[in-house]
Amino acid sequence: MAGGLVVEERYTHDLVKRVVKLTCSRFATSTIVGLIITATSSLGAELTIPVFPFPGLGAFLPPVIDAKGFGEANDLDITWKTEPERVYRTNFAAGTNKIGGSATLLADVAKLNELGVETVFLFNIFDFWGTVVVSADSGISRLQDLQGTKLAASLPTTNYALFRYAAKMDGLDLSKVAIQASPVLGLIPIILAGRVDGVQVWEPAHSQLVHGNDNFRALDVVGVIARHTGQSKIPYVGIAAHKSWVEENEDLIPKLFATYAAAATFINDNPEEAAEIISEAAGGRLTRDVLAGLIRSGRMGMDVYWVSDALAAAKATFEAAMSIEYLNQMPPDSIVYGGE
Repeated sequence: MAGGLVVEERYTHDLVKRVVKLTCSRFATSTIVGLIITATSSLGAELTIPVFPFPGLGAFLPPVIDAKGFGEANDLDITWKTEPERVYRTNFAAGTNKIGGSATLLADVAKLNELGVETVFLFNIFDFWGTVVVSADSGISRLQDLQGTKLAASLPTTNYALFRYAAKMDGLDLSKVAIQASPVLGLIPIILAGRVDGVQVWEPAHSQLVHGNDNFRALDVVGVIARHTGQSKIPYVGIAAHKSWVEENEDLIPKLFATYAAAATFINDNPEEAAEIISEAAGGRLTRDVLAGLIRSGRMGMDVYWVSDALAAAKATFEAAMSIEYLNQMPPDSIVYGGE
């Protein structure tokens, strides 16, 4: 229910505040650098970049970057460090990791800056895509129809936050929906077991649910947001870094952008080969067929761009977050790289 949502968000907010306070108390005696630039080797500058494990979106491009040599082509020698979401977010907020490859514009940049941690969104990798999946025979065809139903969702996520905005704009009162909190990996089993009427998910969970069957229907969330913001882009997941790192490593940022842009182009142009690379990196948990179909569908929202070139879209996303009280105020343009 709505009360559960408040508890989850308060927990996340309080956790970050405790990390920020701890970081400040240690700053005078310790400098912990999560992104390691040790030297310039024959392969280029050595970077260690933390990312979420699969099925997190931030895990999709690294194996392609490695397999196709896009880092080396841009004079970068990148090591990927997989961290569970809570560990990743805590380490990034504390400054243990100065850079992150699974950053969200809202949680890891806008929210942290509100709490006094100066981080910068370097560039976008994935625009927002999310949905609510319901049974095909449920009679539910739009968000308003969810009133009086039972919905499972991963409450602390920014994907759910943007869904709340879409629900509000589409006239759905979430206090009249029975919200059941679930970890991300529990969303697919809970609807397959028939314990809820719908689940709020994103990719690749949506594709895993609907691949090869006609049992489910996906409700339009992205279209609702686009209509109400007037923006076709919704910057969402990308690369973020602490301001101190940005100031010390300006020369690496265009190289990192070019590396990710090359990987995204390859994935879109070669869905079958890319799916094989990603599936193998995921240990087979994401099948090649599902991944290839997902890539061809465009639902991943993969779009590598400088958000400074789409400031209107970023501001519309911030306004959406403010309208549901995820953010308290409009962030400055400077939290986007090149946005000054």
